[in-house]
Amino acid sequence: MTLLPDLFSFAYVPSWYCQLDELAELARPEPWRFREPIFSTKNQDTPILERYIHAIFKKQAIDFNEEKNPEKAAQYFHVENEYACFHTGLYTARYKAIYGCFDRNKRQASMLDWYFRGFADEMSPWLKYVSPLPTRPSYDMTQQGVNYNPEWPIRVNVDHILGDEENLSRLPAGIRSARNLPLLLETAVELARRKAVIEPGIVVPQGYQGRVQYLLPVCLTDMETPDLAMTLEERDGNGFAGQKGGDRNAGGCAGAFENRADAPAAACQILREEIPGDGECGVCGQPGAWDVSILWS
Repeated sequence: MTLLPDLFSFAYVPSWYCQLDELAELARPEPWRFREPIFSTKNQDTPILERYIHAIFKKQAIDFNEEKNPEKAAQYFHVENEYACFHTGLYTARYKAIYGCFDRNKRQASMLDWYFRGFADEMSPWLKYVSPLPTRPSYDMTQQGVNYNPEWPIRVNVDHILGDEENLSRLPAGIRSARNLPLLLETAVELARRKAVIEPGIVVPQGYQGRVQYLLPVCLTDMETPDLAMTLEERDGNGFAGQKGGDRNAGGCAGAFENRADAPAAACQILREEIPGDGECGVCGQPGAWDVSILWS
């Protein structure tokens, strides 16, 4: 089976702009319009979201077509009997995956095989007959020698972090004396890792003594506001070691997370890949993706 990589060629899609508006409401908040658009578009409200969905659909369809193993192909796109779906790479506010859902097209007004039903999270009854669900779209994170794998585990060096007075002073004052501080720190880092799986753009690389490290924003007192930046170093090619943190008021790499937190995850991930290091993202105004010297020097 070969899937057409264009959404409108694959399925009949009714009320497309309304579907996008509903998706924008369902997904975690992101700025889906350009701050200062150069060209006028028919879709004034969600032009970035529209471009993103078309790009993700095309990617998943092509990956499905190129995969020879049927079980692995189903990880990109589920197509079986009366149902089809793909993972949009977007998540709800409760981090539930959002899927694009299709039924067999039984409408005489269209000759296409599939009918786009809409977007739904993983708990929707639309997906109750789909098992397993397609996985999140994955990207090659390598760029200019930088390779961060958000799926790798993180081993937190708790003794090093909490046993150093300078590191301890970077933690919020209200939790420094908490009896469960080691558990709190490890849990916060694991939650940050899971968020980075969904939004890999929140992790930023930096050069240190000839090596590449990664800065992971960690939330200890508020789920939406990072308290520190955990420094990650690659270990044995299959994981990261969490070494130390910088507080968000110290300036430099840690302080910059205040601006970084507002950068749209999915939109910038797609759009900023096309921007050279000295260019700016038209969505968030940040420099091109992974340009460490500009963001974090």
